[in-house]
Amino acid sequence: MSYSPLHSGLLTSTLLKEGPDVVAVWALILASTDKLGESDMQPSAAASLLRISDERAKAAFALLSEPDPESKNREHEGRRILRQGDGKWLVVSHAKYQRLASREAATERQRRYEANLKQREAEARAAASTCDEPECGCPAETAVGGRKLCTAHAFTAPRREPGEEG
Repeated sequence: MSYSPLHSGLLTSTLLKEGPDVVAVWALILASTDKLGESDMQPSAAASLLRISDERAKAAFALLSEPDPESKNREHEGRRILRQGDGKWLVVSHAKYQRLASREAATERQRRYEANLKQREAEARAAASTCDEPECGCPAETAVGGRKLCTAHAFTAPRREPGEEG
C-alpha cells in the first residue's frame, strides 16, 4: 500500500471549477498511486466506484490529462496526469508533494523527539532531586549532611557527619 499526501493546495486548485466528477476521479487516482506516482486506475473502474457513467469518467480523465493554462503547476503545461505506455497514469506532481510531505513529517518527528527528550531530561532531574529518605518521593529542597531532603525531613532527620553511613 502506498501513501499519497493530499496537500491543502487542492482547496485553491483550478481543478475545483471543473465539477465533482473531475475532483472525485482525481481523488481516486491520487489514492491509487504507487510510490513512483503511477496509478492503475482506469475510467471504467472510476465510473464503477463513483457510480457515474463511463462517459463522465472518461471526460474527467481527459480533462486531467489536458493542459490547464490556469494551473499554478507549470510542469507539463499544467496537466495533472500523463498516460504511460503500459496503460498506467503518471501523476505529474507526485514527487513534489511526496517531498513536501516527507519534509513535514521529518519536521514533526524532530519536534516530537525534542519534546520527548525534554520530558526525559525533566524526569531525570526530578528523579535526581528527590528526597533521600526511604519511601519519600517528595522533591528535595535542601541538603543536610550531604543528603538531599524535602522540607518535611530537613528538620527531622538526624545530623550525620560527613562519611558517616546511615
